[in-house]
Amino acid sequence: MRTRLLLLLCVAGLATLFAIGGAGTASAASTCAGAAARDTAHPCVNQSRSVTPSVKNINKKTESACNYRIEQELQFCFFGTVGKKAKGNIALLGDSHAWHWRGALGTVAKHYHWTGYSLTGPGCSYSDAVVLLPAGLKETCIPWYAKTKAFLKRHKEISTVFVSQLNTTPLDVPEGLTPEAVRTAAFEKSWAKDLPKNIKHVVVISDVPVPRSDTFTCITKAIGSPGVFPGPACATPRADGLTVPDVGLAAVAALHKKRYQGIDMTSWFCDDVSCPPVIGGTMVYRDTEGHMTPAYSESLGPYLLRAVRALKKTW
Repeated sequence: MRTRLLLLLCVAGLATLFAIGGAGTASAASTCAGAAARDTAHPCVNQSRSVTPSVKNINKKTESACNYRIEQELQFCFFGTVGKKAKGNIALLGDSHAWHWRGALGTVAKHYHWTGYSLTGPGCSYSDAVVLLPAGLKETCIPWYAKTKAFLKRHKEISTVFVSQLNTTPLDVPEGLTPEAVRTAAFEKSWAKDLPKNIKHVVVISDVPVPRSDTFTCITKAIGSPGVFPGPACATPRADGLTVPDVGLAAVAALHKKRYQGIDMTSWFCDDVSCPPVIGGTMVYRDTEGHMTPAYSESLGPYLLRAVRALKKTW
C-alpha cells in the first residue's frame, strides 16, 4: 500500500514537472517573437510554424501609429511622445524604406520622450538626386524635397534626423557613372548643404534586403506542409537580397564627421548565407519590394534602441 502511494506521488510530481516545463516553453516562445529570435545577446528559439500576420492579412495593417497633419502643402505625421512631456524632437526622412522604420523608431522616441516628425515621400530620398528620378517619380519628389527642406528650416526644434532609403531606386545617371556613386554623392551634398545647423546628428539606418519574388506563394505552401518551417524554406540568398552596398552608410563613411553616423541593421534580417522572410514567427515583409510589416518593424524597436543608445554615448 505504501509502495503504491509513493508511486502515485512520483507520477503526480512528474506530471506537475512536465506541466511547468510545458508552460515554460510556451512562455519562452511568446517572448521569442519577431526580431527577438535573432538577438545574439539573449539567444532564444521560436519553433512556431505559424506566421503573424498571415499571408491573407498581410496588408490589413500597413503602418505603425502616427498622427497626420498638413503644413504648407506638406503631409507629415507625429509619433513618439507629443506635448508637454516631450524632451526633444527628431525627424524621419526618406522614401517608403524610411517610412517602414517608424515602428522601430517609435520605440526609440518613446524611450527618450522625443517627438518624432515623419517626413517621407514614396520613392523620394532626401537628396537632390530626386532631379534624376524617372518620369512619374520626379514630378512628385522634386517638390517634396523642396517642401521638406523648408519644413526642417522652420522647425528649429528638430536636432536629430534619421534617414533611410531604397538602395536601388532607378536614376537617369550621367554616362560613365554608376547609380550607387551618384546616390552616395547626392547624400553627401544634401546632408552637408541642405540640413540646417540646428540638426546636430544625422543617423542613417541601412536599407533592408529585398525578398525573392515567390516569397508569399512559398510561405503559403510551407505552412501547408507538415514539418516545414517557412522562414528557412523560403529564404532569399543573401547575395540576392543585398545586391549593392548600402549607399547611405557609404555616404556616412565618405563624410567622416561626427555629425553623421550609421546603424547597420542587416544582421536582424540575414545571416551570412540567407535572409528569411519569417523571423520568430513574424512576417518580415508585406510585399516583395522589401517593405517591412509593422509587426516586424515594431519588434525591432528594442534593438534599434540598443544601437541608438550606443551612438548617444558619443553625442
